[in-house]
Amino acid sequence: MSLGLRADPTNTSAVISVAGTDQVVITNASNVVATTFTGALAGNASTATKLSTATGAAPSYGARAWVNFDGTRDTSGAATTANTNRFIRAQGNVSNVLKLGDGLFVINFATPMDNANYAAVFGANPNNFNGVFAGSGLTNGGTNSSTQCFVELRDAQNTTTFNSDYIMCAIFL
Repeated sequence: MSLGLRADPTNTSAVISVAGTDQVVITNASNVVATTFTGALAGNASTATKLSTATGAAPSYGARAWVNFDGTRDTSGAATTANTNRFIRAQGNVSNVLKLGDGLFVINFATPMDNANYAAVFGANPNNFNGVFAGSGLTNGGTNSSTQCFVELRDAQNTTTFNSDYIMCAIFL
């Protein structure tokens, strides 16, 4: 197989060709890059299920959902202890985060996972730098599903649940 790249004579576009057939035309006008795909694309071009790695043979995988939220504030940004939806700073594939009680939250996915066998990775602002445990699922019976992930924050002694102003979660499947 051959792969080619050529610029047009006016240097306003480039063409990538595979085996002599033009596949991608890239144009540049006023520093705005627009890409036009022509020809047949193989695979599912709208989503990536596996990302290629820069070096080595091991595959890399992207997070299927992620969120950075404030467990002490509601969606308007007001500090509250009420069991309401929480203030989300940034997210990918998360529709909302609901507070269920002190240190207890449920993350709801915008698009469900294929199953509930995902890995949830957590981070949180430690309880006045005394440490924090963050876990998935709840000691009071919350069970993760393809549509939601439960979060429980506990102090370093694992005795008390507490709220944190910075809670992060990434979901890998």
